[in-house]
Amino acid sequence: MKRAVSLLLILTFVFSVTSIASAKDQSTKDLTFEERAANMYSPLLKKSILNVTHDNKLTTTTYQSIYIPVKDIFKSTAAIITWDGKKKITTIKNQGQELILNFSGNTVLAEQSQVVLPQEWVQLKNGVSTINAFVLTYIFEHYADESDQERVEWEERLEFLDIKQTTGIAGVDRNMHVFVEFND
Repeated sequence: MKRAVSLLLILTFVFSVTSIASAKDQSTKDLTFEERAANMYSPLLKKSILNVTHDNKLTTTTYQSIYIPVKDIFKSTAAIITWDGKKKITTIKNQGQELILNFSGNTVLAEQSQVVLPQEWVQLKNGVSTINAFVLTYIFEHYADESDQERVEWEERLEFLDIKQTTGIAGVDRNMHVFVEFND
């Protein structure tokens, strides 16, 4: 009798764990890219610390927001950042391609050498073009697996930015620590 009860308890436990894992996988699939990125780290974080490594130099900057200025990410690289105030568009040019950050509220169609980020991922804050730290980190995350096909596709599309890898750490200091390493 004890064996039967033990076996029943083990089977119940296995079934429960399997059901929870399946429910978690299903709920993750229903999330937007931005939500999946935030959940990878901790959606409760509201501040960020950017650590950029390029040419063996480290620059660290702290922000009171989860949005990071793109100029601070790319200032040590060969990328050229321009602002079109009329169209409300920031362009990051590198290796003959362009990343478009659209703040106009209108749809921007990408040309062949352009990639337009979703408007939900970027913000214009006090005249500064910013990108969501969770999204940036998640796209190039060194420790991410290949199961999120959308993440993999974004990483491939944005190869021209010359970002080697990122690492994100949800700090006990309640900051999102973003480490961006560029190719040398």
